[in-house]
Amino acid sequence: MRLILKLTVVAMALLTIASAIVHPYGAVKGTRSLAPLLTGAEANSDVARIFERSCENCHSDRTEWPWYSYVAPLSWMIENDVHRGRSHMNLSHWDAYTEEQKVELLTKIGVEVRNRRMPLPKYLQLHPQARLSNDDLARINVWVQSERRRLRASIQERPKTPAD
Repeated sequence: MRLILKLTVVAMALLTIASAIVHPYGAVKGTRSLAPLLTGAEANSDVARIFERSCENCHSDRTEWPWYSYVAPLSWMIENDVHRGRSHMNLSHWDAYTEEQKVELLTKIGVEVRNRRMPLPKYLQLHPQARLSNDDLARINVWVQSERRRLRASIQERPKTPAD
């Protein structure tokens, strides 16, 4: 019985050390931004608050890391989720996307939110405040359509270059 206890303590110590040293998805936690989300987009404050509440933890550089995100192997799973979320779309870098990329991302946002695939159900289990109400869905949908129209008009107004 003592041996099992000692092995358990050693395993816990190794996991704690590993969680501080090993980050299989890079320095995800090292990236931090206080810049507003969706810089350059025409989003009203209601839409911005919805994105802050429901999207920024996985899709921006403004992730709030709970205590359990520092304990392996859970930390690795959470870092993977954030890494993947940011790779699909990073709201902190909205102004770095081309207008065409923004239109594509807006289309994906609309589809994912409308079909309630975002926020992820597993995320909502620990973060119920991120759940989107029907009113939130409607606001996002109106904003997505409006912003896509605005961007498409901007794309059409651009002077054509020989590369086009």
